[in-house]
Amino acid sequence: MTEAVWLVPALPLLGFVVNLFAGRRLGRAAGWLGTLAVGAAAAIAVAVGLDVLAQPAEERTTVVHLFDWIRAGAFTVNVDLRVDQLSVLMILVVTVVGALIHLYAIGYMEGDPRFGRFFAYLNLFVFFMLLLVLAENLLVLYVGWEGVGLCSYLLIGFWFERTAAANAAKKAFVTTRIGDTFMLVGIALVFLRLGSLDLSTVLDPAIEGVQPSGVFTVIALLLFGGAIGKSAQVPLHVWLPDAMEGPTPVSALIHAATMVTAGVYLVVRTHLFFEISGVALIVVLVVGLVTALYAALSALGQDDIKRVLAYSTVSQLGFMFMAAGMRAYSVAMFMLAAHACYKALLFLSAGSVMHGTHDETDLKRMGGLRRRMPWTAGVAVLGALSLAGVFGLAGYFAKDEILVVASETGRTAVWLLGTLGALLSALYIGRLVFLTFLGDARSAEAEHAHESPTVMLVPLVVLAVGAVGLGVLMLDPDTGLVPTFLEPVLGAVPHGSAGVGSAALIVISQVVALGGLGVTWLAYASGRVDWLALRLRAAPLQRFLSQGMHVDDVYASVVVAPAKAGSAFLAYVVDARLVDGIVNAVGRLVQGLAGVGRRVQTGLVRTYALAFLVGALALLVYVGVRA
Repeated sequence: MTEAVWLVPALPLLGFVVNLFAGRRLGRAAGWLGTLAVGAAAAIAVAVGLDVLAQPAEERTTVVHLFDWIRAGAFTVNVDLRVDQLSVLMILVVTVVGALIHLYAIGYMEGDPRFGRFFAYLNLFVFFMLLLVLAENLLVLYVGWEGVGLCSYLLIGFWFERTAAANAAKKAFVTTRIGDTFMLVGIALVFLRLGSLDLSTVLDPAIEGVQPSGVFTVIALLLFGGAIGKSAQVPLHVWLPDAMEGPTPVSALIHAATMVTAGVYLVVRTHLFFEISGVALIVVLVVGLVTALYAALSALGQDDIKRVLAYSTVSQLGFMFMAAGMRAYSVAMFMLAAHACYKALLFLSAGSVMHGTHDETDLKRMGGLRRRMPWTAGVAVLGALSLAGVFGLAGYFAKDEILVVASETGRTAVWLLGTLGALLSALYIGRLVFLTFLGDARSAEAEHAHESPTVMLVPLVVLAVGAVGLGVLMLDPDTGLVPTFLEPVLGAVPHGSAGVGSAALIVISQVVALGGLGVTWLAYASGRVDWLALRLRAAPLQRFLSQGMHVDDVYASVVVAPAKAGSAFLAYVVDARLVDGIVNAVGRLVQGLAGVGRRVQTGLVRTYALAFLVGALALLVYVGVRA
């Protein structure tokens, strides 16, 4: 089956082509076609994964050649697909979670006038993400990278009639292009210094010493610049909260299984560059830690249910980069997979709430939905408990293993701050769940809410099973299926003897998770605290957090305003006055010369004869003088 891996991206691409040209005629069948395309790709991905798993560990990397793309002297690019443990894990996450999101979207998008086009864009999104994670060549990877950027623009702005959606799409596109520019320069530097873009060549451990470590530091940081943009890390995170203007299935697909995970994949795939550098790993760790704390704090101030989850995604990605920065690559990848389940579950649950409350998103206007939407409430609670890190669930094995690595390797400050981030995670997700599902209805929309149709509930139940049971793949960081499967590609999970004992870490993590949930229950669901009065007392802090600590305002003042002023100067001074002035001056000169010519060209024969005579006499005088 490994040789048939090309079918995994090809099937979603075929679904895109059919739905793009025939989606309107297909009607509701367009959704089923798009879902079937990704579902079939998932089935093949599973078969490929089993085929890889059946091979000896040292023989699990295969490069499947599709066709030659570029031949220009020493610069060659082939479209090859790399099948190894890391790419298999990624295609499983993308296709399985993607197929469930497609299925959910059939019910969520029903009645939309561009139903077929929506599924065409979703299929194209999945195709480019699969190309990205399967690419053997960095330039082919970059094609997939830019492809998911294009699809994010198309899908975030899918309801372009709404000004907010159109603006959010542009913001996402422009912001991520900043990081993509750094990444492209990094890819060019890889070729200039290492002479190839094939991963098999440039990620060979033998390259250490071929170039000074400073070169690898520059390459790693440039690639990480692309990861910062795609994975919405500080300071290029500002696009992701606004991306909530797109349809909820888009939010789930972007935040859970595709675009935002691309940055984590890139760092883990090219970890050799970061390890040779050393400095770059520290940068990854610091950026991840800062982002995890900043976004978790910002999530506490959000009232829009999807924006809470958006900032949560930014924070959770920060934890993944923390793991990568500590060389715990398989832990980062397991958290990526676990997060894909529980965050897709939470986003789709939020979409179910919106579907049942006529697009209500304000947490202050919800409440009591557990009685009207029991299935949605049940699976959302499971997703929330997993995200909070409650023992036994997938989120516990993912997040807490990161904190274990930090503690055991002597990074006490990282462990303390990471534990604070875990506490904030429990606080913001507990606030979301209790305000949404417990208490009494606080609006007519909540009072008359209804459960979602079966086609939307089935994916929620399947994802809930993953959010609960996926932890069995990581029961032990040394012998679990995920770390042993990924170890030949990513190395072993680092351990040490520093920090507190493992039993104490488990106790601390559960005190943090359950304590955070308990505090939010007391504040928002117990009835013992007037949370609205508490909110009024803390209004300045709430506004500060709700605005994402005013980072957007800083961008507006430091970046946007100067850019607009510079554009105005170029448009109205340099272009309109200088460039146009020169062009217009040349035009006026030609026009003046033409006016002189018109006066000379009178059309009278005697004038021309006189001019001829004067010219002849002048010529004779000149000849005579010269003689």
